[in-house]
Amino acid sequence: MSLRKTGYSLTAVLLAMIALLSGFSAGADQSAAAEPATFKSYNELVDYIEQYTLLARQFNVISNESSIEDFAMPVGSAAASEAMKKNAVNQNTAQDTGKVDYSGTNNQVQGVDEADKVKTDGEYLYVISEQKLSIIKAQPAAEAKKLSTIFFTGRPVEVLINADTLVVFGNGPEDNLMFMHKYRVTNREKPVLVKEVKSSGYYLTSRMIGSNVYAVIHAPVYRYEPVSGQNKVVLPKLITDGQERTIAASSIHYFNCPDYNYNYTLILSLSVQDTADQVQSKTFLTGTSQTVFVSAENLYLTGDKRPDYAIYTQKLLDGLAALVPADIANKIKAVRDSEQGYTEKTQQAESILEEYLNTLDYQQAAALEEKIGQVMDKFQRDLNRERNKTVIHKISLIGSQVKYHSQGEVNGRVLNQFSMDEHNGYFRIATTSEGFLSTTSPATRNNIYVLDDKMKVTGQLLGLAPSERIYSARFMGDRAYLVTFRQTDPLFVVDLANPQQPKLLGQLKIPGYSDYLQPYDDNHLIGIGREISTTQIPQPLTEQSMIIPPPTRGQGVKIALFDVTNPASPREIAKYVIDRDDSDSAARHDHRAVLFSKEKNLLVIPVSYGSFYRILPMEAKGIMPYRPAWQGAYVFNISLDKSNGIKLRGKLDHQINENGESYFDTISRSLFIEDVLYTISDRHLKMYKLENLKEIKKISL
Repeated sequence: MSLRKTGYSLTAVLLAMIALLSGFSAGADQSAAAEPATFKSYNELVDYIEQYTLLARQFNVISNESSIEDFAMPVGSAAASEAMKKNAVNQNTAQDTGKVDYSGTNNQVQGVDEADKVKTDGEYLYVISEQKLSIIKAQPAAEAKKLSTIFFTGRPVEVLINADTLVVFGNGPEDNLMFMHKYRVTNREKPVLVKEVKSSGYYLTSRMIGSNVYAVIHAPVYRYEPVSGQNKVVLPKLITDGQERTIAASSIHYFNCPDYNYNYTLILSLSVQDTADQVQSKTFLTGTSQTVFVSAENLYLTGDKRPDYAIYTQKLLDGLAALVPADIANKIKAVRDSEQGYTEKTQQAESILEEYLNTLDYQQAAALEEKIGQVMDKFQRDLNRERNKTVIHKISLIGSQVKYHSQGEVNGRVLNQFSMDEHNGYFRIATTSEGFLSTTSPATRNNIYVLDDKMKVTGQLLGLAPSERIYSARFMGDRAYLVTFRQTDPLFVVDLANPQQPKLLGQLKIPGYSDYLQPYDDNHLIGIGREISTTQIPQPLTEQSMIIPPPTRGQGVKIALFDVTNPASPREIAKYVIDRDDSDSAARHDHRAVLFSKEKNLLVIPVSYGSFYRILPMEAKGIMPYRPAWQGAYVFNISLDKSNGIKLRGKLDHQINENGESYFDTISRSLFIEDVLYTISDRHLKMYKLENLKEIKKISL
């Protein structure tokens, strides 16, 4: 009798799995301060990618798609928490220049500026729209005007400004080629390009710390070759001021793990002050699912864990040896411990089992095959548990230098950059993991882990809100705030003062949920999400519905104000719900779309609702993409005053009338300079008096 007849062929299962590992043992142990291994040659890189991709696909090791939010190809975002040596609630409130009162980007980490599509220095605006960047003299508002426009052959995505230096990031027009341009803008009317950098791949996100800029790029490892009709592994390239160089395989670091689809992750760095400074680069071979967090001193890359198949294979062989008599088991163990290659080991182990099966009668063989099947099933479950982990790579940022620091791992997966934080030398991370209740489908749990400087877990809080998952997270000093959701909106308050013993302090359950948490002050939070009807949708009575509550109905966008002064008893002290079930806001998923100022009692978020399709003229043959029936910005007063709380001050829009049609352009950003509110869409910049929202001026972009 053959194991192949049972569907459990050791050669089919083990051979493909571990025979591939023998050639890539270097770099498997990423201990603290150990630089990841690099490839010895291009051929070794190709073999690694092809063989490990095959391994991942054979075992369904597919990247987690839930965290690609911030990582769809051309656009970017990412980062979380706070920085320096003490917690700082860093909103896009007035900048401390001593001269001009203006709002900046809604950065999460103080001292770490996030690139965005709109920037201001309190005097000028730098606005990206379509394939150009406009520099606008913003003050005084009545005299505001466009000073210059920079046109790009590709599409600019985000920008950073540092004194008289402007850095623009974008993609294309060539496929798989991003750009980073540095301009001297001493004369805003005549920007001067001083450095042009191009790199293989797609721009993901960037940060500026002091005078140093760090950009994260994702580049595909394959390029389609029309002549051969096949995909070819290519090396990434870097072009600086027209000088092209290919990043050698010996400079590409890897972490010894299978993945369904590899990418290169490049970290580029340069100084905004030194015009002669060369671009520094560090290249890693990673999977597709990478979430980025940047503190004042470190950059963290997180991705899905890939199991160590060699260890699990050894466990599998031990499990199979336990099913057979001692003399047969000893033969399998002798093969396991031999100096042979993995291929020979698996082939011999299968031959030993098949030979033994052939000595048994039908009933004995069938019983043993059943036990083998159980061992194989357990093996697969163990792999699934191992895959439900997140690996964290800590990378130190020292001036313009990028240096690998260490690696850690935790159970579960992160939602986005807000699930991570660094504080007083510790890294904190919130995850949603999957466990198994009896033999039923996976059930989610939520966790917080604290890791030390060497990325070793020092404390953990496990099992929050079973069967729910994290919808938003925010770390503030010695506390963490989590919102989970399934039926109601539990806001959890977690004490992290003792890194070794995180503990739950309190929770609040109310209808709805918050996708984003914005600090108001040390003891208050603003939640932006969606209201949920407490009336459940009727469902047929089934065995499953008796276990899992029926779904509830989503309602309008909700803004809530939470009081966590008493962490054991958090309260919702004010809320505003947009009275449209079809309303939505980009602020739920992009923190940079939020304008908040505690000093001005001001909150502005983009809002849209309704939808329609535009029918094109007959000669155009088609319809235009979806457009909201209305979109603009909601302006709120927000305060701790019980009589005021959250009050709608007004709705602003960029209505466009052309060719006999009227529609609304998307307001993606808002900011203030002194007593003027600015709203920005792709086509227009509008200015309003903050006191009464009266329009002052409009500039076409």
